[in-house]
Amino acid sequence: KAEAYEHYREALTHLSPKDRELVVGRIEVQWSLAEIAHRFGLRTVDAARMAVNRAVKRLTTNLAVRKNE
Repeated sequence: KAEAYEHYREALTHLSPKDRELVVGRIEVQWSLAEIAHRFGLRTVDAARMAVNRAVKRLTTNLAVRKNE
């Protein structure tokens, strides 16, 4: 578990600051999509959902790359 968390934290460092904040806000702080929309100035909850999904996809790509190194 600790090793997986370290990989996750390392992968976060390779995201843009906005993507990092989106992932941490949604996963760790558990902000609602409405909160994320408000905090990031997104117009709709759907826009927040899409932004979070894109950020998580980039995170998982980074995790896969690190795993194969």
